[in-house]
Amino acid sequence: MSDMRFTRRRFLEVTGGLAAVVAAPSLLSACGGDGGGTSPSDAASANRAVRLPTYTPWDQVSPDLPPTPEGVMAGYYSYPTPVDAFNSPPLAGAEPVEILTNMLNPLPPAVGDNAYWQELNTRVGTELNLTMTPQAEYPNKLATVFAGGDLPDIMLITTTLANRADVLTRLCADLTEFLSGDAVNEYPFLANIPADSWPSMVYNGGIYAIPIPRAVVGTIFFSRADIIAERGLNPEPASYQEFRELAEGVNDPGNNRWAFGAGKSVITFIGNMLGVPNQWREEGGTFTSEHETEERKEAIARTAELVQAGLFHPDAIGGKLQLRELFGNGTLVFQSDGYAAWDILADTYPVEVGAVAAPTFDGGGPGVVRAGATSFGYTAFKKADPERIQQLLALCNWLAAPLGTSEFMFRKFGIEGTHYTMENGAPVRTDQGNTEVKLPLEYVADSPHVLGPRDRARVDAQRAYQEAAIPNIVRNASDGVYSAAAINKGGQLSKLIDDAELEILSGRQPIDYWDTVVDNWRQQGGDEIRRELEASFAELH
Repeated sequence: MSDMRFTRRRFLEVTGGLAAVVAAPSLLSACGGDGGGTSPSDAASANRAVRLPTYTPWDQVSPDLPPTPEGVMAGYYSYPTPVDAFNSPPLAGAEPVEILTNMLNPLPPAVGDNAYWQELNTRVGTELNLTMTPQAEYPNKLATVFAGGDLPDIMLITTTLANRADVLTRLCADLTEFLSGDAVNEYPFLANIPADSWPSMVYNGGIYAIPIPRAVVGTIFFSRADIIAERGLNPEPASYQEFRELAEGVNDPGNNRWAFGAGKSVITFIGNMLGVPNQWREEGGTFTSEHETEERKEAIARTAELVQAGLFHPDAIGGKLQLRELFGNGTLVFQSDGYAAWDILADTYPVEVGAVAAPTFDGGGPGVVRAGATSFGYTAFKKADPERIQQLLALCNWLAAPLGTSEFMFRKFGIEGTHYTMENGAPVRTDQGNTEVKLPLEYVADSPHVLGPRDRARVDAQRAYQEAAIPNIVRNASDGVYSAAAINKGGQLSKLIDDAELEILSGRQPIDYWDTVVDNWRQQGGDEIRRELEASFAELH
């Protein structure tokens, strides 16, 4: 079964330009690279021949709301009775597996003091030795490991790693023969990963990583629906003017309540009303950055007006607010966050969370929705003999078992009776579970995200938002059309833009200052990125 959300042209756009990143000699020579390179045209030609893994949805458990080919997530109102997906440990008798990944939570107890980790090793059939590094420190850790040349069996490659194409193709295992086309069906839960997540795993004519799948819906502009209802206001503004009236209606500084807490998210939301590109727009082979459009400048100007009108928290501009906490306690009414935050916010705080879809600026229909990244990162393997590669794939397949399997329940919640109990049909972690079930396995391999299981009203609201939003998704035209400058200068250029926006929102600079900033952005790397994107794109067409 194929997933029709990817056209042939889209696949080539995403994969064909990835080899444009030139290897960094200091890194690759230290790791044994030969200093050679592959031209963009050669890479594009090779990538055209790659067959993506066949998308074969796992159907032994049926969701209450099935997913759609366009990317609307499956929905569950309750936890299904789990089935055993495996009859025996997938790595029984195998050598221990060394894993390098990042983590967001505090470190869990070591394996000797962790019943969950011990049971995990038993269930997979060998020792899993995880090196867990805080996310902020992970890029440096990864670079150090590559420079040392002693790679773990499995490693998370971040989307921001410079020279990623060369790192993967020179240092990591080629997985093509095991995953291309119907071969992936040997690993049914990897085949269950939608096709949308696979194209950026293709480099220089091969599949070099497994995606950690994410939904295309991306970031959502959340609202405190309960506060809006208490005020008797319209929760679905049909124009910018109605959106501003809604913000003014909830704003109440005298009672420690403001509409907004983050300037950039409001710029983006108003930009969606105006049709601002998702980072880059391509027309006839010519690339235009969102920063260069009049619509982006307009979005910044309108946001600055909202700041001056007192609709932002006084510490919002340049401050470091705890946005989720302030949203949960009612200090902020609107907050942009990833789609998974809907459940996090609603589960953490006793509030009603809603979502506001951007209308067109002057009314008359929906605005655009920025597509989210369809993979959190890249799971790559150290080069090894075919038997070892198959073992590592079998492990990732086990880790990707979806909701509806007993493997999923263990991976997410641990041992029933020890780490969680079932209450009203849902797992509730014990104190031991909260301490021990913290291994960042979701950053090694994971199943596609779903809506729920939660109460019907919330799942239905999430589903309705996605069904309305996804037809208006706008992708980043530079996805996969890589340039070395985009990776190597991206950080400094983002800081240039962020600092300038703060200057304008704070009132320290007028909106016309933006024109000077964009000129500087072009000179310091923006034009270089454009030239490289256009050259890579031309090779594909």
